[in-house]
Amino acid sequence: MKPQPPVMIAVMGKTGTGKTSFVNAITEKGLTVGHGLDSCTQDIQTANTTINGREVCLVDTPGFDDTNRSDADILSTIADWVQQANHERKHFSGIIYFHRIVDTRMEGSNMKNLRMFRELCGEKNFSNVILCTTMWDKVEEEEGRRREQELESKETFWGSLVSRGAQVMRHRGPDFAASARKIAESLIQKDTIVLQLQEELDKNGTLSDTSAGRLLTGAIEGIKEKHQEEMAALKAEMEASNKKKKEAELLRKQHEQEAERLRKAAQELERRREEEARRFNEEMQRKQHEWKNRPEPCIIL
Repeated sequence: MKPQPPVMIAVMGKTGTGKTSFVNAITEKGLTVGHGLDSCTQDIQTANTTINGREVCLVDTPGFDDTNRSDADILSTIADWVQQANHERKHFSGIIYFHRIVDTRMEGSNMKNLRMFRELCGEKNFSNVILCTTMWDKVEEEEGRRREQELESKETFWGSLVSRGAQVMRHRGPDFAASARKIAESLIQKDTIVLQLQEELDKNGTLSDTSAGRLLTGAIEGIKEKHQEEMAALKAEMEASNKKKKEAELLRKQHEQEAERLRKAAQELERRREEEARRFNEEMQRKQHEWKNRPEPCIIL
């Protein structure tokens, strides 16, 4: 019998939620785990193991709040990886999305990662999603349960995913390896899915024309508008009073730094568009060449 292909499971979520530790607990492969302010999953990492007789490939992805890389760069990395996997006919059986139960509220970075996750995954695939909470040893049980219920009940948090089939599970000790394997086991028998990002890249050809790309572009435009408003307010403040020159100068420098970060993100998006156009043209030329040089059919009389 032909051996079954490995079950592919993606792990996603904000930096520091325990994605890499989860992978290590199952596979014992020793992927780099972050303990400082910098993200360690700079690129996508994979690790293989066997669960219930099936080979399982866990794909560890970077979060969209990296201290060293722009969101555009991270999205490009993920897009390149999933597009290559799609060409090789490799598809995910499920996705585990991680969230720290110790977080007292859904701050901006949490919401940004969750919105991007929705656009990457696609609503029709939510039944293959596990929403996994971590760090239960750092919170009182009752408080953790209250936060978990809030996440599940609010439509803007996890409510829309849960109502469409996503499961909520806890990754906790004392046996973290057993906990991780139990979570992964629930996805092994699932039918494979095609991510919304994969479908849109195949259809549109460019990352900027995908839902995730448009979300990212909109976020950059929002930052730009906010920056312009703050700069206008700063200019008015500087003109109104000379007493706050030092404070105003500090704010001005901060805004200049933010403007530079925005400029780099915009450049990255433009570079990505140009690269995608080049790849598309090369692929079209290759297909035309193959068509022109195809062997003549052999006619048997």
